[in-house]
Amino acid sequence: MKISRNVITYTIPALLAAGLLVTAVWGKAQKARADEMSALSEEYAGRYVNACARCSRELTDSVNAMSISLEKLKVTGSTAGQVLALEDIVRESAEAGKLISRIPQSQVDSMELAAFLTRIGDWARSVSRRLLMGGTVGEKDKDQLDSLISAARALADKLSYMAENGGFPVGTEEFDYYDTEKEDTTADEPSEPEYPTLIYDGPFSESVEKAEPLGVTGDEGSEDEAKKKAEDVAGTALTADGRTEGRLPTYDFSADGVNISITVKGLHVLYFMKTPSSDLSGVPEKDEYESCIAAAEEFLKKLGYDSMAPSYAQFEGGTALISFVWKHGETLVYNDLIKVWIDRGTGEPVGLDARNYLFSHREREWQTPAVTEEEAREAVSVNFVIESSGLALIPVTPMSEALCYEFRGKCGETEFVVYVNALTGREEQIFKIISDENGKSAV
Repeated sequence: MKISRNVITYTIPALLAAGLLVTAVWGKAQKARADEMSALSEEYAGRYVNACARCSRELTDSVNAMSISLEKLKVTGSTAGQVLALEDIVRESAEAGKLISRIPQSQVDSMELAAFLTRIGDWARSVSRRLLMGGTVGEKDKDQLDSLISAARALADKLSYMAENGGFPVGTEEFDYYDTEKEDTTADEPSEPEYPTLIYDGPFSESVEKAEPLGVTGDEGSEDEAKKKAEDVAGTALTADGRTEGRLPTYDFSADGVNISITVKGLHVLYFMKTPSSDLSGVPEKDEYESCIAAAEEFLKKLGYDSMAPSYAQFEGGTALISFVWKHGETLVYNDLIKVWIDRGTGEPVGLDARNYLFSHREREWQTPAVTEEEAREAVSVNFVIESSGLALIPVTPMSEALCYEFRGKCGETEFVVYVNALTGREEQIFKIISDENGKSAV
């Protein structure tokens, strides 16, 4: 068959055009696919970087927790307390070991750091086993504990510094702390670590709310009555924001820089917050601190919260945040806690949180201690130098409390609070006190 030249003349350009069109479409599709893959690659890379960063923070927290458990072990004076602390150390060292494997680093680095943590865990496990079989903590154990505390502190500080300054993955040249005989040589780097899960304002400031608000008394009030009380507290005109329901219903009010909630039943001030006038931070001088305490006490009495004793304080954001606990005679009741914020610029109250108090405060059946304070002191480690003492009712579970002797003091230069059950004579709880530029906290 003979093909016309005209057909060839028109067909070939058409095919070329079609081919170019297909190529263009294919090329565009390939570019889109490449862009999509690039975007996915960047997304996955970002996720990987974020995952590694999260592991780094968790590793830092885990080593910090282990370091604190080692310090608590030195303070505890009972066998039960020692076993519990040792179990914490075993768990925390194992957790840190797992996290190491998820952070990119050389095999040598991983093995060296993991070996150091494993040694701590093995040591804690062996001592715990000996105690459970009726043995004791010997002088050799105490010497080893001091070395481990020193090494763990140094490692925790280094990890904190690296996490804050993008120092991961770690390298052997970055760590000198696997050998517990070596000393910290990083004096030029920040020594303040990011401590894990600090319990601010005192050991028991975040007690779990009870099923019912036990401290709420009185009849149900109207919104107008609540508004009048709220404006008296805030010192300014307020707008009604409605009513919040729940286990503790409230009337809510606000103004520019002010929020306040009044309970429907009893018209108690549940929550109040006002923007402070200054941005001062750091621990104040004694006169200013005492002035803040006095202003907070006067504010609490005005609101009907009597017999409140100051506990811990934090100073940041232009305010002094002071935690008060209810005092029954000479016994501190830590569940019945109220936080008060004082403006450091004006000396006036600018905040209050009474949730713990309103959920916990109630008539209690008070028990008489079955052991004397002197007997309770015998349960405390000889390494712990007691500086003050007294009775305290502390939360054990969300629904139970324990009457204890509260011993405050130091082990070396580190502050601790030790609670010994006043009925059984056993250690109930230990907190390490962390002091920084903003005040004190417990963990």
